[in-house]
Formats: sequence, C-alpha cells, structure tokens
Amino acid sequence: MITPQDIIRQVERNRDEVLRCLVEALRAPSPTGSELPMARVVGRWLDTLGIDVDTRVYMADRPNYIARWQGSRPGKTFLFNGHMDVFPATESDDPDYDPWSGEIRDGCVYGRGASDMKSGDCAALMAVKLLKDMGFDPKGTVVLNYVSDEESGGQYGILSLLEEDLIHADFGISMEPSSPDEHTTDMLVGHGGVYPCRVTVYGDGGHAAKDISPDDPDNRYGGEDAIAKGMKAVAALQALAREVNARPADDLGKAHLAVTKFHAGTAVNNYPRRAEICVDRRYITGESPASVDAEIIAALEAVKAEDPAFAYSFQGPCEPDTPIYRVDESSPVVAAIDESCRELLGRTPRHFTKIGGCDVAYIKRAVGGDYPWFGPGTSRIACADERVSIENYLNCIKVYMYTLVKLMS
Repeated sequence: MITPQDIIRQVERNRDEVLRCLVEALRAPSPTGSELPMARVVGRWLDTLGIDVDTRVYMADRPNYIARWQGSRPGKTFLFNGHMDVFPATESDDPDYDPWSGEIRDGCVYGRGASDMKSGDCAALMAVKLLKDMGFDPKGTVVLNYVSDEESGGQYGILSLLEEDLIHADFGISMEPSSPDEHTTDMLVGHGGVYPCRVTVYGDGGHAAKDISPDDPDNRYGGEDAIAKGMKAVAALQALAREVNARPADDLGKAHLAVTKFHAGTAVNNYPRRAEICVDRRYITGESPASVDAEIIAALEAVKAEDPAFAYSFQGPCEPDTPIYRVDESSPVVAAIDESCRELLGRTPRHFTKIGGCDVAYIKRAVGGDYPWFGPGTSRIACADERVSIENYLNCIKVYMYTLVKLMS
C-alpha cells in the first residue's frame, strides 16, 4: 500500500518536472475560442503517460481529451474534469506585465489561467503520472477529461461529449480553484445556477447628420434609435439588479444580476436600429430559469407600458446555462479527500459553497456521481496578477494521488 510518506517523497523528487508542466501550460495562450496552444501542451504530456487518449473536436482547433488509465482489475471510474480555456488577458499599465509568462516568483507561478484552472489541470495530470511511475495499478479506471469552451457554457466541450455518451464516472474531482489563500486548499460542495440571457431592443434609424424622422416609412419606434431605447431597457434591468442583489443569501450564496454587455451601431454616421444587451444572472434555491425569465420580461414590459413604441425580443438562455449543483458530503470521494488532507497536510478542508458554476454540474445531471471542487488557485482570477502558489499546487498533487490510492486500490 502506498503511504502518505511515499507520496510526499515522490512529489518532492519530481518537483522540477511538475513545475515545468505548469509553466509550459501558462506559456500557451488559450482564451476561450483559441484553446489549441494549451491543448497541444496537454496532448504532449498525456502522451508521456502511455494511456489511451480519445480526442474529440466539435469546432476546428478546439480539442477535447478523454484519457483513460485502465487498471488490471475491474472497478469504479474516477473522473478528473478540467477545462483548457481561460479568460482573455487583462490589460495592465505595468510594462513588464506578460499574461503568458509562466514566471516563478515569490513562491508562486504567474500567468493567465494560473488559478482558473491550468494549475488544477496540471496537478491532476501529474498526479496520474507520478502514481503510474510508482507502479500503482488502479482497481477500475481513472479518466483525465480536458475540455474546451467551459467559460462560454460548454457547447463545444462537455455538452457535446455528454450528448455523445462519452463521459461515464462514479465519482471524481473538479480541479477548479478552491483555495482561500496561498497556503490552504478547501473543498467546494455546491454552487448556484448560472443563467446568461440576451435582450434585443429595436429603434429607428437614419443618417446621423439630422434628427430621426418619425415620418420616414422605415421608422416605427417613435423616432428614437436603438441606443435611446436600449438605455431605457438598461435602466430597468439595473433597477431589477438592485432588487435581486439585495435579497438574502441561502446556503449557496446570494442571487445576483449584472448587465454585462451593450452593443449597438454599425457606423459612426448612422443611428442604430438594433441594440443587444447581455445579462448574467446567478440564481439560488427557490429560483429557476423560468422565474429569472419572468422577472426580466416583467421589467421590460414595464418599460413598454410607459413607451408603447418600445419593442424587444428576449433570449434566455443565450448560452448554455449551468444548473444548481450540490455534492453529497457523505459520499466516498468527499471522505477520501478529507482523509487525504488530514494525513498529508494535517488539516481537514473547510467545506463551502458559492455562486459560480462549472462543467461537473452538467456531468452530475447526465451521469450521476459526486465531483467536489478541490484545486489550487484562489478566487483572484482574470486579473493582472493571477497566480497560484507552488505550495498549494504541490499539495493538490499529493492529495489527488492519495485520494486515488484510497478509492481505487
């Protein structure tokens, strides 16, 4: 039986290799829609494992991997699920700032995606590699699943894999960041729902050198362009946001609504006839996509009551929406992570929930099982100094390894 001391020694002996894996990943730009550089890095490292790798592509240059480490004995299936896409790089006034540097400094590794979630991706891969090098033979199958398109809802990633019935598991881990600080990693056991939606508002147009003419046969919205109409819609949605965001929290956190995008116009010298407004809505227990739709439509109908020439269309969701997700805290995988942390790190991780979302909510809905978030990296993501501490990164590799030993021996 592999002991905690065996695992600690194995990780420390291979410290340079596990850091090189992460640095290579961070030096590969992979904003959503352009995952190929990161996918190439992941593919090269998967090749070193000597296990079966199934590659699926649902949009050109956006691969998804399902790598299976099959043991010699039948048993359950353990799934590591992670995404390869990251948020776009953040601009910075610092001339030395490089979002794709992979710089190691002050006990941390820096770069876009360091927390969300390239460090988790690399930690799972290295956990499998180091256990395999130690001669561990899992009872069952360990799956490394790396997808594209997570940040935009998963249509070209996990949702298509599930639609093709390619993902099966009994339990596993989402390597999403769950560390409150640079020295500690906790466990997320639930999150709220994520519901993106879009409002399209219509207005009158014409040349910007003169006022809009309500008498123009092409105009039928009261002589106001789509920006003027859209501002009324935004004001109503922001009023709704203030009401939603003031509601009390439940065990999953606080409901939240934000107007996140406003786009109108095609030329500087023409009034726009169409404006698109995007809304990000995070919902909690007692709410649903249907109730979110109803609230937004009611706010827009109130605008229409004051302005009979106000016209709009509503699309909800405008991207795949993530359902509310809860982990059974009495499940074997939660117990194994807790025990591994106690034996390796001397502490039991705090169990917490938050408003958020990730692919394992789709996986649980489709195939069942529990997949708590346990990963290196903090909530400081999509910022100029995104980083992960080396301590947390190495500790997660150790915990992943020992969790597999406990569940798959």
